Amino acid sequence: MRTGLKQLSKMYLILVLFLVTVLNNGDSAKSDSAFKSKENYCPYFKNRAPKPQLDLKNCTWYKEKACCLQSEIDLIFPLVLPPLGASDKCLRYTNFLMCYVCAPDQNLFYKDERLTVCESFCDKWFAACGTAKLKGMKVKDLFESGKDFCLARKFLVESASEADCFNFEQKILSSAISSLVAFPSLGFSGISTILILYAIF
Repeated sequence: MRTGLKQLSKMYLILVLFLVTVLNNGDSAKSDSAFKSKENYCPYFKNRAPKPQLDLKNCTWYKEKACCLQSEIDLIFPLVLPPLGASDKCLRYTNFLMCYVCAPDQNLFYKDERLTVCESFCDKWFAACGTAKLKGMKVKDLFESGKDFCLARKFLVESASEADCFNFEQKILSSAISSLVAFPSLGFSGISTILILYAIF
């Protein structure tokens, strides 16, 4: 009888240890998964890690942690002309969008060589550029909405509440605008790349 109880006790102990091990491994896996999901990387630049880039002359709001180098911005930004009659506000919002290549969390909204833009940002960009002209017509007459405007630029568009997407945070708007003092002298032109923004205008 005692032998049987001892065997049952051993089996019970083994079962408890097994369950504890499985649960601990599950928690560890969840922790690893959560940690990995928080790691940022730069798919636009072959998945390298974002780093401080204190010499950025544009997109300076990302200088503490950026995916881009100033030398890359110098190559990317001057390749496409802005729409005719673009206002300062239109140029600013276009610049904010161009700077996604510097965003340290671009892995959340740049996937498979496609940029996903938040619909709210598209609406603001569309409103800012409404009086500029493309193909001889005002932007606001060519497109019905910010979403249509972004889709025509070959971007994916999502609601911020439903998916990860690029959106320029309001909290850095003032510092961003102040950093654009040298914007005209850069010969601002939009962005042209092999990957996505070649069709921005």
